Amino acid sequence: MKGAVLSAVERSDFVRVLAELVGSEKSGTGTGTGTGEPPHPPVPGTGTQQLLTRIVLGDILDDSILGARPADRTFPLRLFFSELGTMLAAEDHRAESAFTLASGLNFFFRATMEAEAKIRVGLEVSRQFYELAHDAQVKMDEEVVAKAAPLLAAIMSSELERVRFESVDHTKVYDSLVHERTPSSDPTGSRILRPASFLCRVQTNNAVKAKAQVVT
Repeated sequence: MKGAVLSAVERSDFVRVLAELVGSEKSGTGTGTGTGEPPHPPVPGTGTQQLLTRIVLGDILDDSILGARPADRTFPLRLFFSELGTMLAAEDHRAESAFTLASGLNFFFRATMEAEAKIRVGLEVSRQFYELAHDAQVKMDEEVVAKAAPLLAAIMSSELERVRFESVDHTKVYDSLVHERTPSSDPTGSRILRPASFLCRVQTNNAVKAKAQVVT
């Protein structure tokens, strides 16, 4: 699976743009003064801005998300992607975690893969989403996360056939039919402390294809 993922990433347009950007900045000018002074940070050019926009799916997300107002249903998703962009620019561990999630989202939406592989990638992306959202050092607004999760599940489901993702943020009691505990959970706990991945259902009959991981 890992080899297939890496192969698809290498073929993706996302990586081509990144390679072109790195190459242009390595050969570019304007990062030093020529007088022995420390080099100045490069001013983001058009290529950099386009890459950053693509990393946070700015070229994929609908205007109803990008331009959502506080009263709009999709506003929590706009807040989440805005926060993701902020974390990508952070100079601490948040940037690495945010880049992992952003890379996963880009791979899910941009790479061509078989249906089963896309489902597995989507579930891993949802795990990273919750891992980042509930990182003690990130401190994302829990209400925003809970409202953004079903919206993210919905737009990811639009890329799938025959199945859909669902968030279980609204569920407070453990149900073995649709949930499975994470390894760190209390094996006897019945109260869900937080979700750890999306639920995956078959569209035609609502059967559970992959249970949602939860922390109890």
